[in-house]
Amino acid sequence: MLIRMGLLALVALVVFVFLVGCGADQNGSRVEGSTEITARKLDPGESGIQEGYVIDISDSRILVVSEITREEALHLTAKNLLEESTGGDAVWYSVEDTAYYEVGQLLRVKSDFMLESYPAQSEAILVQIVDEP
Repeated sequence: MLIRMGLLALVALVVFVFLVGCGADQNGSRVEGSTEITARKLDPGESGIQEGYVIDISDSRILVVSEITREEALHLTAKNLLEESTGGDAVWYSVEDTAYYEVGQLLRVKSDFMLESYPAQSEAILVQIVDEP
């Protein structure tokens, strides 16, 4: 009987640690390893949300460009983006860990502010990975 109670207590502790370790964003969506990545569907029609492809990754930032195709995303670089003025909005987003992102991913990114430059600059608050390359 004592062993059974100890085992139940251990199982309860493991489940608690697992649930706390997974975390959640402010809307209760499960977060997978990064505080900004969300399972929640973000609406690209909403203010402050951009849908676009990752075309470049540097130290702690990802460059997301809207209104381009996946094929363009795989061949476009930050340098020729400036030279060719391809696509729509282009934004360098600061992210927690660039390891979660790769060139050619289709993302929806929520941010609160935008520094006006070209490409623009912002911080990713939430990121929905829509499609992998």
